[in-house]
Amino acid sequence: MPRKHTGYRRNTYAFPTDFPQRVERLKEESGLSQAGLSRCPGTYPHTVWRWTEGRVRPNGQHMMALPDLAEDLGLG
Repeated sequence: MPRKHTGYRRNTYAFPTDFPQRVERLKEESGLSQAGLSRCPGTYPHTVWRWTEGRVRPNGQHMMALPDLAEDLGLG
C-alpha cells in the first residue's frame, strides 16, 4: 500500500538583504567592538566582520541572538 502524502511544507524565510548593514548599525548604536558584539551569539570577532562584509551568513542560532542583544541593550 503506498504512503499517503500529507502535504506538510517547511516554512522558508528570506534572508534579509540588508543584514550586513543591520549588524554594522547594531555595532555602532550599542557602542560595542566586534569582539564585544561577538560574545553575545558566541562566535569569533572575525566571523562578525565576515557578516558585515557580506561574506558569510550567520546560522539560525546566531541570527536569533542578535535581536535579543539589541533588546537587552534597549535598542529595540
